[in-house]
Amino acid sequence: MDTNINFEEKIIRIQEIAELLEESALPLNELIELYEEGMKLSIECRNYLEKAEMKVETITAEYFPAKDAGV
Repeated sequence: MDTNINFEEKIIRIQEIAELLEESALPLNELIELYEEGMKLSIECRNYLEKAEMKVETITAEYFPAKDAGV
């Protein structure tokens, strides 16, 4: 799997993998490989979302600083 694909493409690929796993018409070794690929992609997506959340929090703090940190 190309690790240079964007977030949205990774989500689409995870959905494709989930459908293939649900069908389970593939040999076990292929199902395991798909499961592993899906897990790797989900971790990449989670990391991306965590970074995005931190960036949003940083931007928000810049524009709306706490008026009194003691309150």
